Amino acid sequence: MAASFLRFLAAVLLLAGALAAAPTATRAAALSADDLANVERALGYLNDISTMRARFVQISSNGAYAEGEVLIDRPGKLRFDYDPPVPVLLIADGLSLLFYDRELKEASFLPLRETPLWFLIREEVKLSDDMVVEKVVQELGTLRVTLRDAGNPDIGEITLVFEDRPLSLRKWRMIDAQGVLTEVSLVDPRYGVALEASAFEHGDLEIYNPGQRLQER
Repeated sequence: MAASFLRFLAAVLLLAGALAAAPTATRAAALSADDLANVERALGYLNDISTMRARFVQISSNGAYAEGEVLIDRPGKLRFDYDPPVPVLLIADGLSLLFYDRELKEASFLPLRETPLWFLIREEVKLSDDMVVEKVVQELGTLRVTLRDAGNPDIGEITLVFEDRPLSLRKWRMIDAQGVLTEVSLVDPRYGVALEASAFEHGDLEIYNPGQRLQER
């Protein structure tokens, strides 16, 4: 069960890393001027996000399925709340990232700046030279940007899928090193919404192992 939880966490972290690095022009020679312009539009879109609330549906080619709610309050705050029977809760409170198992009542913490999530929810999403832009496709009212981490090719690739004109992130697709495809779709995302500060606090959680850092199990 712990391994499946870590796969869910890895999916979230891979998303954040990809969003943070989406605007890079690595491999610029392989991209047209229109491609580069679309990557820059994606950068502007991400930086325009202040708050967001959405449902999400996560499906993998290995049969895994999960639903839940995601909240973003930039800068610094994010919450992924998985629906039962997946007992996973992720909270970024501006300083640390909490990974909480509701069944075991176990929590693991990482400094937020040491996770890819930091780049997504920092005050400004900055350019990075670490992500390769593999492909940019604009067709049928959608914009797809496929990315790969140049420094860690073993993690696979991710494709961000936007509705176009107006631009809106709708889903992302990941293929890991084992060839497993995971697709996470946002359902009814709402931007600029008021969010309760308590959604990004975790002081009231019952935790049996306070202070434990996230480790491979």
